[in-house]
Amino acid sequence: MVSSTNAVAMMYPTVIDTLRLSDRLKAAGFDDPQAEGMARALGDELADNIVTKRDLDGAVQSLRLAIEAMDTKFEARFEGLEPRFDSIDAKFEALEPRFDSIDTKFEALEPRFDAIDAKLESQHRELSSRFSVLFATMALGFTLVIGLIGYSLFSPRPAEAASAVERDTAEVRFQ
Repeated sequence: MVSSTNAVAMMYPTVIDTLRLSDRLKAAGFDDPQAEGMARALGDELADNIVTKRDLDGAVQSLRLAIEAMDTKFEARFEGLEPRFDSIDAKFEALEPRFDSIDTKFEALEPRFDAIDAKLESQHRELSSRFSVLFATMALGFTLVIGLIGYSLFSPRPAEAASAVERDTAEVRFQ
């Protein structure tokens, strides 16, 4: 005959040996019904609240089934997209010769652009040179004008010329 503690142990795998616990409680001074009752109660609590390998295996299996169901839904939902993507790829492949043609046309224009670039560079150098000459000429002219003004204002004058200038200045003042 199987005791009730052993029956619980057979139904629920436990982390502890309830029979051994019962024997230890008896050795500590508990009477038989108390020791067996405490061991059974502890075994039942542990069996109800502890996750076992079987529980984990069941959870993993449920998770696998859920993932498979989601995969099936995903595949069904996106099953029609593959032909659409193939159609789009075909359209791009059909456009590829056009793009190649455009590339060829641009490559044919490249020597023209290089010639225009060279011509602009030459014109830039020529205008830059002309500007430098013009600027130097203006600077020289400006220097000459400043020099002449300075010379006319600060050069010594003969006495006759000075008196004629003073006379002309005096006449202008009194008129």
